[in-house]
Amino acid sequence: MPTRAAWCVLTAVIVAVFALVGVWTVRMAWADSHFRQDTLAGTQEAIQLEPDSAGYYARLSALTQDSDPARSKQALESAVALNPRDSESWVELGLRAEAAGDLAGAERDLLRAANIDKQYLPSWSLANYYFRRGEAEKFWFWAHVATTMAYGDQAPLFNLCWKVTSDSPMIERKLDIRKADLEANYLAYLTSQNRVEPLTRAAVRLLAWNREADQPVLMAACDRLILDGRADEAIQIWNKLADLRGIPYGKLAPASGRSLTDGDFRATPTSQGFDWQLPNVDGAGTLLDEQPAGLRISFSGRQPENCDVLTQILPVMDGANYELRFLYRTSGIAAETGLGWRIMDLDGSKMLAQGGSLASESEREGRFSFRTPACARLVRLTLSYRRALGTTRIEGYIDLHKLRLALAENGSHKLEGGQFCPVSARVPTRHAECVRQAAFLSQPQIPHQAI
Repeated sequence: MPTRAAWCVLTAVIVAVFALVGVWTVRMAWADSHFRQDTLAGTQEAIQLEPDSAGYYARLSALTQDSDPARSKQALESAVALNPRDSESWVELGLRAEAAGDLAGAERDLLRAANIDKQYLPSWSLANYYFRRGEAEKFWFWAHVATTMAYGDQAPLFNLCWKVTSDSPMIERKLDIRKADLEANYLAYLTSQNRVEPLTRAAVRLLAWNREADQPVLMAACDRLILDGRADEAIQIWNKLADLRGIPYGKLAPASGRSLTDGDFRATPTSQGFDWQLPNVDGAGTLLDEQPAGLRISFSGRQPENCDVLTQILPVMDGANYELRFLYRTSGIAAETGLGWRIMDLDGSKMLAQGGSLASESEREGRFSFRTPACARLVRLTLSYRRALGTTRIEGYIDLHKLRLALAENGSHKLEGGQFCPVSARVPTRHAECVRQAAFLSQPQIPHQAI
């Protein structure tokens, strides 16, 4: 009998425990349901049902921040009292203390958050706090800590550093930018902000890691240097990528006559760096040929009357003679209808030289000679269509093979099937020699374009 009574008591206790757990579970679920309404009334109801939830108080603080600041702060204090490891609430308390002029309290709360949470938010918040207070050493300490914990885009942190100083070597030293991911992030930031002075150094450091994943950011940096007219720096990145087989192209060396990339069209153009660019032109299409390697550009007759269908930025020697040789064949395109090569300035706004009309139903060799302007280290080689007067828009295609660009002999300069077009000069202040030579650019014998 005693044993049976004991079992009855134990069963009753177990049933009561399960009932209590069931009630508590239902209560928690009901509280969560109210909380998910994300309204002031719903959050208050959730707190009444589950008064020990720090998260509910943190949400109540956010909902009442504008309408009732005192109540909002009290809710935050309740949140950290219930969960002293709630770093986000400590950060919020610190920011509010700073806004109220309680700097000692602000620093205390922010440091408390950083002490309990070794992730990004507390250290980022402290870096911001010391930036606003003008405390440089403490700023750099917490900015460095933040970089060791950061993930994703770190542009906001880098922006803050550049507001403190424009000395990039100092920033790199203070943040200890030596890890691959951080190097990539910093290079992407410099490129997006057009901070070209430190860009090459950052790219060289990133190249040392030799990671395939970094190729897009390195090519973007190369593009930025090209747009800024920095030929040597862009070539340095391009050639290192070629050395590391990060791109399927050879190295460039303008002084040795190696200025053209992939003249055989063996790789799909990327429209980046010194590779071929295929502008998106309605009514025109491109197709890579494999046997033999080449490129076919088709015209439907609905393309614009004036359009560029193929472009490559060439790193060249300034004031030098060049000759482009190529094999080509056209179909359905009559002579003197407006299809031909042009040499443009880096911006593509000024024409420096123009080749003859391209039209031949059988394959033939074409030649296009030109001279680069003084101080121009980068020019655009462009296959353009400009509808000739008295003609309809062309309909057909052109096949291109075996493009070769070579430095021609200096001396008398003769164009075969081309002509020079006079241009005005755009002289960069960073090149003193170009400034000196700019006075001669208006002379008629050779049109020069300063880049």
